[in-house]
Amino acid sequence: MVKVMAPATSANLGPGFDFLGLALELFNIVTFTPADDWTVTAEGYGAEKLAGRKDLLVCQGIEKVFSVTGRPLNGGVVHLENLIPEVGGLGSSASAIVGGLVAANTYLNNPLTKDVLLSLAVEIEGHPDNVTPAIFGGLIGVVKDQTSTNGYSYLKIPFPMELHVVLAVPELSVSTVEARKLLPSQVPLSDAVFNLAHTGLLVGACYAKRLDLFKIAMKDALHQNRRATLIPGFHRVIDEAYKNGAIGAALSGAGPTIIAFSPQETLQSVGEGMISAFAVQGIKAHWLSVPINYDGYRII
Repeated sequence: MVKVMAPATSANLGPGFDFLGLALELFNIVTFTPADDWTVTAEGYGAEKLAGRKDLLVCQGIEKVFSVTGRPLNGGVVHLENLIPEVGGLGSSASAIVGGLVAANTYLNNPLTKDVLLSLAVEIEGHPDNVTPAIFGGLIGVVKDQTSTNGYSYLKIPFPMELHVVLAVPELSVSTVEARKLLPSQVPLSDAVFNLAHTGLLVGACYAKRLDLFKIAMKDALHQNRRATLIPGFHRVIDEAYKNGAIGAALSGAGPTIIAFSPQETLQSVGEGMISAFAVQGIKAHWLSVPINYDGYRII
């Protein structure tokens, strides 16, 4: 039996669309043992929709590793403990994929490197910005690179350790597919330049520990305003985060979760401010603070 903890992730962080991803100390846990058929049980978020199914992303990850390594697999006993809210924006699908890949790879005594696991994860997920930090941890920038052996190059960016994460999680369903459909296939040059500049400023602010630059650096011109149409009160929530002491705030992934960065002393006020802003729109929400995950998945 193998047990793996795969972390939640927050992608984009404002301007870093399909480039930046941050791993969080919030996990989905996968337990796996090969068997003659599939038996899937689940607890936690979404358990009632997952139990008994063998078409899940975690099972696809397990099957992918066995297939690539040429090992036979008829099925498996899989138990899922889902601690990542499933509303969207926290990389729950990436966590499931990475959990399955790592569980299978660990059971087989690690025939595949992390770089190979990354390429397999992207094959299933379609985008690297969530799966890369789930594997390697921390804040990561990742790009396609055909010269690389696995098709991607990534950079681990030092994130200021004095900053804490505050998540506002509304009771609101936003489909990542629907959120992506709102984005145009072409954007004005001015918007592209805006995001390039602000992504560079955000990465530079992390390296230089310039917390004073985060608020301006996390502005976005490509996706947030368009996706805000699916999240009533989005701009009010961001404003309340700043009013209550946040130094940076943005849509987490495709949403509807919103992520803010704050010093320790303003964590509660930032969280409560964001929740109150959702309440004005008649939307129930809760907030939580989680540390940053610096090492990626864990094997128990």
